[in-house]
Amino acid sequence: MPKHIFRLVVLILGLLVVAYFAVPFLTVDSFYRFGHYRANSVPEIAAKVPVYQTAKYCKSCHAERHAVWSAGSHKSVNCEICHGPALGHPQNGKLPIPKDTAKLCTLCHEKMTGRPLTQPQIEVASHSGGQQCIVCHNPHSPKISAAAVKVTGNAAAGKASAAVCAGCHGALGVSPNDTWPNLAGQNAAYLARILTAFKSGTQKDVAMTPLAQSLGEADIQNLAVYFASLSCNAAPSQKPAGNAADGKELAKNCAACHGETGAGANPAWPKLAAQKPGYLVNALKAFRAGLRKDPMMSGTAKSLSDADIANLAAYFSTQSCQSTK
Repeated sequence: MPKHIFRLVVLILGLLVVAYFAVPFLTVDSFYRFGHYRANSVPEIAAKVPVYQTAKYCKSCHAERHAVWSAGSHKSVNCEICHGPALGHPQNGKLPIPKDTAKLCTLCHEKMTGRPLTQPQIEVASHSGGQQCIVCHNPHSPKISAAAVKVTGNAAAGKASAAVCAGCHGALGVSPNDTWPNLAGQNAAYLARILTAFKSGTQKDVAMTPLAQSLGEADIQNLAVYFASLSCNAAPSQKPAGNAADGKELAKNCAACHGETGAGANPAWPKLAAQKPGYLVNALKAFRAGLRKDPMMSGTAKSLSDADIANLAAYFSTQSCQSTK
């Protein structure tokens, strides 16, 4: 063996021997006591205030959002994942509210190979037309679905109770006034849900709130079944002010909940087809202004101009109320 190779091998072996005997002198006594870290640092680590406070910390001030979150599909995602660490909040100010939700949500929901199929995935380029996710999704419970209220009412009993509704909604559920909605042929589950909301106060209306508060649960069920059983076919409403062709393009964003023509996609959401255009305009403006409450509709309406609202009303009011399914 050449001398220079022999010397190199001897040097390496010598360094290894020195290192072997030096390790005990250079390693603190507590190093392996609780694993591969310095055990004496445990009290120091334990004394630190956690930066992340968990969702329980948020509950006392944000009970309503916490309830929605804990009952939805996002309950496994801690509040601070999106809003940032809560250490020092609220004394040090508000936590940030994400503005670019499309970028945030796709961290978990962009379609890619290997991602679990049980986790909702989207094709980003074609999914939303560039809109922010919160236009359609409640970030605290993002699944687009409204729990359909179970309806087991009696149509005959509902007919007897409906006399008080005729002044605004017509004797057969077709309103004589452009600013009030038609109820005939509407989804029973939606009618029961909205009447319950008016009764509880989660939805407010000058006329509907006091009427709904006088109804019992059975009354609500009976009215829902009765109006749903009526024919939605009626004479055309007054000519809408908007452009139906432009409204048709905008209505593509409404299809997931209301169907392509507004004739219904989910029984828990209202049918919009053949609805009064004046009512549709007023309802959308109320959602936009925050006078009517709904996480998805409020987000959707905020991005609509007066012209957009008029065009949507023109489109939906001229569609057939009969479902194509």
